[in-house]
Amino acid sequence: MTRIAHLSDLHFGAVDSKVVAGLAAELRADRPDLVVVSGDLTMGARPAEFRLARAFLDEVGAPALAVPGNHDLTPYRLWERFLDPYARWRRIIAAETEPVWRDGTVAVLGLNTARRFGFNPDWSRGRVTRPRLDSLLHRIATLPPGLVRVVVAHHPLVPPEAAPRTPLAGGAARALLALGQAGVALVLAGHLHQRYARLASPAPGAPLILQGGTATSTRLRGEPNMYNRVNISADGAVSVEVRVWGGEAWVSE
Repeated sequence: MTRIAHLSDLHFGAVDSKVVAGLAAELRADRPDLVVVSGDLTMGARPAEFRLARAFLDEVGAPALAVPGNHDLTPYRLWERFLDPYARWRRIIAAETEPVWRDGTVAVLGLNTARRFGFNPDWSRGRVTRPRLDSLLHRIATLPPGLVRVVVAHHPLVPPEAAPRTPLAGGAARALLALGQAGVALVLAGHLHQRYARLASPAPGAPLILQGGTATSTRLRGEPNMYNRVNISADGAVSVEVRVWGGEAWVSE
């Protein structure tokens, strides 16, 4: 059994410090095998915000895997955004924007859906580019057989059932088809500050899409701070426990 704590949209620079402290204490007390952060570790990609995010992950003490979100690319220094958008990320968070972690049961692979610019005026909308998808599929193909395959991205690949017109990452349909064919069982994502779980399609073997709300930010959108506890067994069975901030402590929903 592999235990994953799925956090998303931390937004250091706009956090509730009580929630942050409570979450760090909970994860230390019941340490998962892996902490996954599906993007937006910072509010404005400032170095101080990245350092706060790094300090939080270090305080938890568990292995961590994170991918960037749109807020992790600087909106202020446009020359940096265009020429070297992940310089601060690589310097403070991790050398990779698409890391890989695995144990004897699970392989977790990052997919970077953030983009430095777009022809759509809303640059916050992500995209699964063909080169990044091809790179991900190559990494999946080289994995040892028998591992449960999990992908982590920031932007949503399926909408919530109650809001089917929610904007998705560009190339989402193409990506989901490829991930299903590659045997991916689970996709962890965020961005919307809404939690939900949906199968990618009714087809047999379609991956489960698990969206996280914001774990620590004050930018709540009608839902409390939350994170997902994900348990994955060797036979591929996935169970999810939703943990929400109750004002004084984290509780199971």
